[in-house]
Amino acid sequence: MRPVALPRWRRALRAVGLDDPVVGALGAVLVVYYCATPGIFQGKASGDGLFGFFYLPGLVFHHTLDLGPPAGDAWIGVLGRTATGRVANPCPIGPVVLWAPPYLLGLALKPLARLVVAIPAPALPGQTTYDFWMAGLGSLLAGLVGLGLTFKLLARRLGRGAARFGVAGAALATPLAFYLVTQPLYQHAAAFFAAALFVERWDAWRGGMSLRRAAALGALGGLAMLMRLQEAVWLALPLLDAAAGAWRARRDRAAAVRVLGRGLALLAVAAVAFAPQVLLWRYYYGAARPPQPPGHMRWGDPALVATLFSMRGGLLPWSPILYLALPGLLLARRRLGGLAGPLALVLGLTLWVNAAAWDHWGSWAFGARRFTGVTVVFAAGLAGCWALVAAGARRRAATAALVGAAVLAIGLNGLLMELVRRRVVHSSGAAALPAGYWVRLARGPAWLAGLLDRTGYPFAQPAGWIYAAVHRVPARTFEGVVGNYLVERDWRSHEVVQVRGFDFGDPHGWAVAGVPPAAAAPGRAAGAITTGGGLRILVPLFAREPLRLRLLGDLGAAARPLRATWNGAALGAGAAAAGEARWEVPAALVRTRARTNELVIEGLPAGVRLRRLAVEPLAPWGTR
Repeated sequence: MRPVALPRWRRALRAVGLDDPVVGALGAVLVVYYCATPGIFQGKASGDGLFGFFYLPGLVFHHTLDLGPPAGDAWIGVLGRTATGRVANPCPIGPVVLWAPPYLLGLALKPLARLVVAIPAPALPGQTTYDFWMAGLGSLLAGLVGLGLTFKLLARRLGRGAARFGVAGAALATPLAFYLVTQPLYQHAAAFFAAALFVERWDAWRGGMSLRRAAALGALGGLAMLMRLQEAVWLALPLLDAAAGAWRARRDRAAAVRVLGRGLALLAVAAVAFAPQVLLWRYYYGAARPPQPPGHMRWGDPALVATLFSMRGGLLPWSPILYLALPGLLLARRRLGGLAGPLALVLGLTLWVNAAAWDHWGSWAFGARRFTGVTVVFAAGLAGCWALVAAGARRRAATAALVGAAVLAIGLNGLLMELVRRRVVHSSGAAALPAGYWVRLARGPAWLAGLLDRTGYPFAQPAGWIYAAVHRVPARTFEGVVGNYLVERDWRSHEVVQVRGFDFGDPHGWAVAGVPPAAAAPGRAAGAITTGGGLRILVPLFAREPLRLRLLGDLGAAARPLRATWNGAALGAGAAAAGEARWEVPAALVRTRARTNELVIEGLPAGVRLRRLAVEPLAPWGTR
């Protein structure tokens, strides 16, 4: 019998992996969520998403890429003008390709839409919440295609059951969901789509790479870089294949030349595809450079522990399902058939890049947002877990446990999404704060907050417990210290210091041995009373530089000599005047963001009231 020809729309869905009923249901859930929630702040465009959106009205209504006309005077005052006299858009241009079709469709349908919903007249054309909503559909639909492609890749390697579990968990229990439905005009959903497309095609063509396929893969790599420059890490996959192929063919010069030629073709096409972004940077700045100031990437001082475990946007505390994905990728490496190693390499490169960034917590963010581009790796790890469990002896009990863990992780992610979207709690990038504080802020049960205060947040472990043992502090201390920084500088302007010390009455931040907490609820108290004798303070710092420490409080009517050590090195007597003691710390003694400093002060009289420890930089800031 001749097979029944599928309709064209069914063939299109099958081509991108969206014909599977589970993946289709997952897409329907995300579409409903998108339609049912208005977004946050300005709607579906907020923060960097708003800047990215400005490309659209700038091109359509003002016929310019200069951010000034579509942004207006308020944002020009914030962003400023470059040496060219233009207002630069710090967001990449690539996602505009995905946003433009639904945005233009929305403009055409706006007269009809006004019959159904109220659309206020904007101060500037093409910038209503309706316009944001329509443009965001481009990210949502592209993200759904990315999920389908990820399913297609994993089903080819591990089977449909494992692929379904991996895609569902990665989509609903990681920050990707937030950037699909709540802030779709950030670049992250678009970057995930481009990365999934690149990886799926690389895997499909890997066994028969031709010059044409290498060039096509280069174009897809350039497209991913246009979405976010960080996605250049994916080029490592075919380039390593090319290097390995050239090594294997080293005795056959012609074959080696062909392999190297494909690698060079891939790089050349990727560079051409990325050229529009380079030309745009030159248009904005007069030079082909990214928008970040010099020194933004601190390659030699990555905050690896904080990026993975900190409550301030850490990967694992905000996406605990990854405690399954990471070992799953390792343990299922044979079943993945040579895919696990390359994916783990890209994940490692992404970790280093994100940890080296100036604001490794992602500034205003939900979860570890800069890892959304490697969601395909997380999906592969989860799918690997499923494949291992399905082949085990106690399959039914193990799969039930695995599904239960995934359901809990998805529920936690959904709860956090709603708490952040409704602004009940801070964004994940606001500060590193103990889990008990987050529960109280969300008006959660008091017993849960108390339990987390005693045990520490389970998904910040084992880093929190190790930190507690090393520094001799409670487990929750890690949660309130690592990821915060004194003398923290704004990521846009490195000269602006945002945090210059802390108040002893702050109940949820710093580890202070010898000072009882001044309050149990969020807020600040006037001060704290020491028990006398010694005082030990954990001081996390961003960079190595000379500092002045000023201990402020009721230190007595006369200056009183106080001895202090910094990381075990004596700082000498610190008496300066009544109510203040000072010490200077040379740069050589400072531990940077990868390690916490310990300040020990001795000679405090019993009952003294301390107000503040001020930490001040002594040298002009360069690019250290």
